[in-house]
Amino acid sequence: MSSPRKHAKAIEYQGRKLHEPALPLHLALAWIIIRVFPINLDYQYLSDVYSLGFTHQILQILAREVLEVGSQPATFVSLREETDKLLHAELPQVIKRNEKKRARGLELDFEYEKAEKGESWLGELAERFMDVSEGCTFIDSLEKELRERLDFSEDDDAKNPPPMDRHSPLGVFSRNLIKIHRKLSFDETAHLARQIALWCGVDHCGPFRPVTMWSLDRRSGMEDSLEKRMKSMQDYRAASSSGDYSGALASLRSFYDYQSPHAGRGQHQHALLNIATFHYASNGLDSARSAIDEAIRVARTAGDKECLQHCMSLSRRLQVETNSVAFTSTETIKIHQTPIPLSRLPEAATPMDELWSIKAALDLGEPVHVAFRRVYAALGLENQTSPPESTGTEDADRSYAKQWPTAQKLDFAGWHAAQSSLWGMMGSRALLELHEELAEGDLDGGTDGRLSVVFARAQRATESGDYDDALAQLIDMSTLQSMSMSAYHRWARVLWALLERRAQFNNDPDTLSYIAALSPSSPLSQGGPGGPARTSAHPSPISIEGTLDHNSDVSSPVALTQSHILSSLRHASSLLSAPSPALPHQILPSILSSLTLASSLSLWKIYRFAIVLLAETMLLMEGVPMAGKVVDEVDGIWAQLMRDGDAEGVMRGAGVLGRAWIELSLKSRVDEEHDKAVEYLLLSQQHAQRLEHRAACLETSSLLAMLAALRSNGHFPKSKFQSHDNAQVQEELVQRYWEVKEGQSGGQSRGIKSVADIGEIVKWVGVRIAEGWQ
Repeated sequence: MSSPRKHAKAIEYQGRKLHEPALPLHLALAWIIIRVFPINLDYQYLSDVYSLGFTHQILQILAREVLEVGSQPATFVSLREETDKLLHAELPQVIKRNEKKRARGLELDFEYEKAEKGESWLGELAERFMDVSEGCTFIDSLEKELRERLDFSEDDDAKNPPPMDRHSPLGVFSRNLIKIHRKLSFDETAHLARQIALWCGVDHCGPFRPVTMWSLDRRSGMEDSLEKRMKSMQDYRAASSSGDYSGALASLRSFYDYQSPHAGRGQHQHALLNIATFHYASNGLDSARSAIDEAIRVARTAGDKECLQHCMSLSRRLQVETNSVAFTSTETIKIHQTPIPLSRLPEAATPMDELWSIKAALDLGEPVHVAFRRVYAALGLENQTSPPESTGTEDADRSYAKQWPTAQKLDFAGWHAAQSSLWGMMGSRALLELHEELAEGDLDGGTDGRLSVVFARAQRATESGDYDDALAQLIDMSTLQSMSMSAYHRWARVLWALLERRAQFNNDPDTLSYIAALSPSSPLSQGGPGGPARTSAHPSPISIEGTLDHNSDVSSPVALTQSHILSSLRHASSLLSAPSPALPHQILPSILSSLTLASSLSLWKIYRFAIVLLAETMLLMEGVPMAGKVVDEVDGIWAQLMRDGDAEGVMRGAGVLGRAWIELSLKSRVDEEHDKAVEYLLLSQQHAQRLEHRAACLETSSLLAMLAALRSNGHFPKSKFQSHDNAQVQEELVQRYWEVKEGQSGGQSRGIKSVADIGEIVKWVGVRIAEGWQ
């Protein structure tokens, strides 16, 4: 009677723990076990891939390192040389055996063909760890590969059992390695991948970031309680809202550093998705791309459709923002009255994706009236994701599209805010205000849509010269208490832009310098089409292409269409407002290109402002009577310009009409033309005073004083502004001119004091948000 098998000796050798410094070597030994014991797709051991002598020699190497009977542990180089020597000696026999099988008409499994290539086992291992993400994937796959080679059955009569008994020295070694593998956290897995890459002597991609590692032999990860995980998520949300990016990332990793008793890693795809979202929000687009690509692979492997849908949404946004531009440097800028092709802006799969695509499409050069279809496409997707209630008698063919279940429901506050913005671009004030009220009234939606409405209203109040009203809207407590740190940065940008515009119109360089000193050194920026304006928590990449030659003739690409138009108009406006205006032929290209693009894109508000700048440029042309054409151009848009609420556009438009009528009246001596000039100049002066535009006030005062002098000298006797006290009117206008000019130094201290008070408010709000309004 045979006694039962006992393995006390083997267990005595194998009972030691696997410590961190030895893990790279032990994972390399596990890889050698996997290669020397190949299995087919049916998980059957292929015992005839290698000869028994070769397998015996490999097992001797494994036993020496596992039992630590060598003089010193093997290094990667020594282990590779030793195994490669055996592989080269075995290769002719492997090829000979395979040829015999082919001669008999047998179909060879993949492992047979792979063996006859004679590739280095350790060389293949090193290649796996050149990329950290691939290295982590390899580490995750080790458990399954080792378990498939362990024999857990007690049946001694099995026909083709797995090659390793679980009580054997190699079996105990593999089980210990599996146990350690199950306890690895995310940080530990990434750290181990980098350690193996260093042990193999290969360069791994991605920055090396030291992480706080627990012992890899720590007790079961189930000691992590639910309370700890909830606290980690609360810390993550608090750190994100307060702008503590490093604390937010640490809390997020702590939340997902949770060990499950089973072998599956069901949390991986969700952790990677959240990390990618975090990097995307903090402008780390490269890090976000790396994380989301890995999340997509893991979600597909796990069959997690909902997570995969969220991953694909973020991946689509990253692809558009990082790879797309409106027009390349070699492409002619031309607007097509059709939607952006799917090759540049992929089709949306969820309502929020469709809503997001509106801004991306506008940035890529889609006309506003064409982009409107995306608003209702988002609403259509929202309705399709909720199938009609079953009546029990419906046909087999459903009338609605089959959709994945998704949590990406349409935010109706954002939906109305998007429509409000589109109507504002097209110049419809009534519809703009209607959708703003609807966005504010949606109590179930998020805060982003309502904050966008508040910021838009403040910007319109600033454009109309109601600076105090705009400030009151921005510093209202109902607005401040609902803001996160990202919304705070947007709020501060609107506030500093208001103060800067006011100081620029006042021609107050000291206040502008003070604003520049108080405003953040890293302002919000938009990375690409569709991307939000955000601060960067990641360092800027260092260019290795050399410095850019600004004198080269190579034109730069147009990344964002509307930003390109506004930049061209700002350039033209600065040339017109310079102390010595540029020549018309230097200004016209920027204005004419902006006019063409704005007209093609249905940006009518921008188009009308560009017409005013064009009229100002036409008056600068010497030797050509352009006053009549200027009047015709501006009169054609005057009614819409007055309804836009753009005080600067009205001020400049009235000013250019006043100068044009002065030129016409001096030639014709017609009193009605003189009266029109005075009326438009008075209107321009009224808006200049409202905007606190010092240069325009000086110009209109001087022109009105000149016209009063003409009337006092007997010109235009039938003018309705003709009176016996023209000389007194002239003196009052001249006195006002000098008051405005001398007031340029008297108002600086008041301007700086006002900015200082606002700066204290901005700092106080930032501190309160960082503290969580506690």
